[in-house]
Amino acid sequence: MNEMNEAAVRSGWLRCAEAARLVRWGAAIAMSAAVLAGCGSMRQTAAPTLAASDAVAIAPIANFTETPAAGGSAAALAATILRANGLADVRLAPVDGDGNAMFDTAQRDTGERRLAWAREHHVKYVLAGAVEEWRYKAGVDGEPVAGLTFELVGVESGRVVWSAAGTRSGWSRSSLSSVANALVGRLLAPLRPRS
Repeated sequence: MNEMNEAAVRSGWLRCAEAARLVRWGAAIAMSAAVLAGCGSMRQTAAPTLAASDAVAIAPIANFTETPAAGGSAAALAATILRANGLADVRLAPVDGDGNAMFDTAQRDTGERRLAWAREHHVKYVLAGAVEEWRYKAGVDGEPVAGLTFELVGVESGRVVWSAAGTRSGWSRSSLSSVANALVGRLLAPLRPRS
C-alpha cells in the first residue's frame, strides 16, 4: 500500500513539473510575440479581388527620405513580391524624358498621365507609393528602420481601391534590406489572386 502512495505522489509531481514547464514555454512564446509585435505597425484597407492575369504597373515610388534610391529599391521589392504572390503581369512604369518620376506623388499629380499611360498599356491597376523612412537609426546599435505607404489605383475608375501604410524596425544585427523586404511583404500580402 505504501508503494502505491509513493507512485501516486511521484506521478502527481511529474504532472506538476510538466505543467510548470508548459507554462514557462507559453510565457516565453507570449513574450517573444510581444517583443516582435513592438517592431512595427501596419494599417490597411480591404483588398480588392484580384485575378492572376490582372496587369499591375508599379509606379516609381516617391522618396521622402535622405537615402538615395530608396524609392527604386521599394519599387523593385514590390514588383518581386507581387510576382511571388501569384500575379503574372507585373510591370515597372517608366519615368518621363526629363528623368522625373512619371507618377511622382510628391507633386500630387491629378493622376491623368498615370491613368492614360496605364490605359494605353492595358493595365488594370497601378501601385503607387512613398518611402517615408529608409535608414539605420543613429546611435550605438544603429537599428534599421523602414516606413512605406502604398495605394492601388483601379485604372478604369481612377480611384484608390486599396491602401496600406506601415513601419518596421530591426535589431542592430539586422540589415535594412531584410527589414524592408519583410515590411513590403507584409503590406502587399493581401494583394494575392483569388481562385
